[in-house]
This record gives sequence, structure tokens and C-alpha cells, in this order.
Amino acid sequence: MEEKFFQIREFAQIARTSRKTLQYYDELGLFQPAAVGENGYRYYTLPQLDRLAVIAALRDMGLSLREIKAYLQCGDGEKLNSLLAAQLDRADQLMEQLRRRKALLRETLSDNRLFQSLCGRGCQLLDWPPLRAAKLMDLERDRPACVVVNYITDGLRTGLCVQEDGQFLYQRREGGGLLIPGGTYLCLCELSKAGPQEGRQAVRLREYAAREGLGPEGGCFVEYNDLLSPQREGQTLQMRLLRVRVTAADIVNIGRSAG
Repeated sequence: MEEKFFQIREFAQIARTSRKTLQYYDELGLFQPAAVGENGYRYYTLPQLDRLAVIAALRDMGLSLREIKAYLQCGDGEKLNSLLAAQLDRADQLMEQLRRRKALLRETLSDNRLFQSLCGRGCQLLDWPPLRAAKLMDLERDRPACVVVNYITDGLRTGLCVQEDGQFLYQRREGGGLLIPGGTYLCLCELSKAGPQEGRQAVRLREYAAREGLGPEGGCFVEYNDLLSPQREGQTLQMRLLRVRVTAADIVNIGRSAG
């Protein structure tokens, strides 16, 4: 039976691909037409669908066109095994990256919702679970001339602990060597000018706690949410959440939220 030839447009329809894809594969030497007419037209045959299907399957597994071409040129099963094993390793790495990305998305969404729910509402009591963190810098010991906390150098979930004997930067991090105790915290979330104001704000929060009969314990933790910080009249405002651990027998006079 005489073999039937199809022009590129017809063959593309049969193969459920595009004419541009077939032209590109031809230019790469990956999948070439069965014949080329004197007029330069490309012609294909139905048996070529098998080779195109192999290319499509390997592409769906994530192999690059360069890798597919290298395999098809040699037809070596061991070469294919090597390519598939390497792609499987890349898939595992991608899944781990996506797992970390999903966790970061969930944590950041939770943080954003908390900041928005507290900002502008004054002091609130919240129950916080214990958190692990890593200490980034002891500001009293190292005495840097200037400290810029940003997500490029320090990552998200970075904060400052203001204590009576000093201050240090930390980052909430699973497995960190620093334990931030859980318990009831007096929290204040507000917008303020960017700058070193945390010490004054921490004192103000402790004074408020004392007036309300709440016993402050430990340092004041200050966390930033630059993702929600607006610009006003050419000025950058930072959204800060300050919290200090407190103890009290009577907390009726202060609004309480579940954190």
C-alpha cells in the first residue's frame, strides 16, 4: 500500500499539536519530516506519530528537549534510565521546595491576618504558644552603627527582643536555639515612622501593663510586617506588633483575643 504523506498543517491537526511546534522540532533536529518537497514544504507520515508521542511523554515527565534529543539519537536504554533517574531527583527537590513554599504561604497569611486584626485596636491580650527562634545579632554586645531589618537579608518572621539588659534580633525558625515562652501576652499593633523607636514603645507597653495590674515578665518582643506597611506623603510607615508576657488574676478590664 502506498504510504500517504501529510502536509505540516494536516499532520499537526492529526497529532494535536501546532505547526510552530513541528517547525521548531525540525530546526532542533529533534523531529524531522519524512520528506521535504522541492518547494520546501514539509511532509509527514502516520508512523511518525509514535516518535512524536515518545517526545510528548518525555516532555510531560519534565525532560528537556536537549535531553530527549540525546536519548533519541542513541536509543540506549541505560541513557534513558539515567535521564529518568535524574528527573526523579529533580522532582523530589521541587516537591520539597513546594512544601517549604506552602508552609511559608500559610505562616505569612496567618501573620498578615493577625496584624490586620490587631492594628489600631489598642492593647489586647492574646494567648501565644511557645515558639522557637534563632538569635541573629546581640545589639548590645556587637553595637552596630546601623541595623536594617529586611526580608532580603534576614527573611520573614524577623523581630527584636527588648530587655532590661539589652536587645537582640531574632528570627522565628523551626528548630531554633532560642525558646520564646508561651502564655498570655499584652499586645499592641500600630503603624509608626520607620526608625529606632522600639525601646520607647516597649517601655510604654510595660507601663500600661503595670497600670492595669498585669505583671510583665521577660522582654518585649517586637515584630515587623513590611508587607503591609503603607506609604504616606512620601514617608514609609512600619507596622509593628509589640508583645510582652504578663500574669494577672483579673483580666476583665482588657479585651482578650485567642491567638
